[in-house]
Amino acid sequence: MQVELAQLEYRLPRLSGRGIELSRLGGGSRSAGAGGVGGAIGVRGTGETKLEIDRRRIRSRIAELQEEIEGVREQRTLHREQRASQSISVVAVVGYTNAGKSTLFNALTQAEVLVEDKLFATLDPTTRHLLLPGNQEVLLTDTVGFIQKLPTRLIAAFRATLEEVTDADLLLEVVDISHENAIEQSETVNDILQELGVNEKPRVTALNKSDLLDDAAEIDTSLYANAVTVSALRESGLDTLRGKIAQVLADRMEKVEVTIPYTKGELVELFHRRGHVEQEEHQPQGTYLAGRIPRTLRGYYAQYRV
Repeated sequence: MQVELAQLEYRLPRLSGRGIELSRLGGGSRSAGAGGVGGAIGVRGTGETKLEIDRRRIRSRIAELQEEIEGVREQRTLHREQRASQSISVVAVVGYTNAGKSTLFNALTQAEVLVEDKLFATLDPTTRHLLLPGNQEVLLTDTVGFIQKLPTRLIAAFRATLEEVTDADLLLEVVDISHENAIEQSETVNDILQELGVNEKPRVTALNKSDLLDDAAEIDTSLYANAVTVSALRESGLDTLRGKIAQVLADRMEKVEVTIPYTKGELVELFHRRGHVEQEEHQPQGTYLAGRIPRTLRGYYAQYRV
């Protein structure tokens, strides 16, 4: 639906030249039939009529698509609200097209997302569970690849997909570090994220395709935010990447120390799944946990704080 909407919005303002051409053809036919030039004056050409019909059909279809996409957006909004109510952190994978986002997504989650060397191979966001160190559970969402000078109309058409980026807790940017224009491509991604108003979100950068370099140790990671060198294809560096994601997410959480009674084992499990455990001890009065949890969960642990 998003692709069709983008195509139609691209075509609509470009119909005029074709219509003028057809209108002239229609006027010429009318003139010949009337036996003189004057016969065409004040007569609507068939091309002009065809143009109006085409425009009306395209506008009608655009309206239908916008309504259908709005329904999809509402459904996805409901899903995001359900995720938020469960305090599950969401990580959105972003990057320049063909940087290896879907390959990395598959390597991290064992999903089977389409991997193809073409523009916009990923259109429908796919979300899977991802386990971080300490059994912390997050949701990883694959998104559409960016390109240079992505038109505003195209961004609007892909709004249903890109909203997964705007609602994410952390952005996992994938950079093809083997590409000669890797820095420029990352800057393009940064510009589009800024246009979407999410440029300030916490970010981890996966410097992908390191296996294509002669010496991956020479990569200057200081040019990128929280960078980790990986090879999605060979599945190298993924444990370090998971650790970095957990660390950056934890920085946004609330630091707590609690002692959970052994009768409340479900709260210990919840701490592990939604938070970041830094220390755990089994004491006579219960399980001592030190670490960080989402602020939305503070109420669950208020009475057990140390």
